Amino acid sequence: ARLLEEVKYEKEKSKKSGIKRKASTNNENPAKKTKHRAEATILIHSINAVQGVPENIVYDTCPQLVTKIKDFLQRDGMMKVTLSEGLGGVNASSLNSFLAGKGQDQCGNKVYPLAYVFFEKLRILEGKTKTSARLKNEVERPYGFSLKKERAGNKWFLIGSRFLS
Repeated sequence: ARLLEEVKYEKEKSKKSGIKRKASTNNENPAKKTKHRAEATILIHSINAVQGVPENIVYDTCPQLVTKIKDFLQRDGMMKVTLSEGLGGVNASSLNSFLAGKGQDQCGNKVYPLAYVFFEKLRILEGKTKTSARLKNEVERPYGFSLKKERAGNKWFLIGSRFLS
């Protein structure tokens, strides 16, 4: 209780004296941040300029793409907003729900195919080869992963001449 009174007293004292809390100081120069953001935007535009990537087949799983997105966001100047614009103006809540998803439960999210195409273009731009997991997925699933979320309870079975749900 005494600690709370001290905190309250300090708060009132700072209000009366006009002392404001200082914003956290970042050692990085604001001009340098702007430069990194500009470089990130240029990178996004150069990635989207790559042609020849099929847009209707996805060979990476949702968790693989989530890992790629998180790694990509670690680059200097890269922010979710910039990535969202690079993915075609995807809503931030769609991107966040895709990143929070577990397993393949976000396969119906519109971010899934857009992110796959984006990172496939990045792979081509950087001149990297296909990963072993990607090659394995191409062999196991020649038509790619499903882009529709399977709804629970919508399964029908044909037994004899009757459908059962």
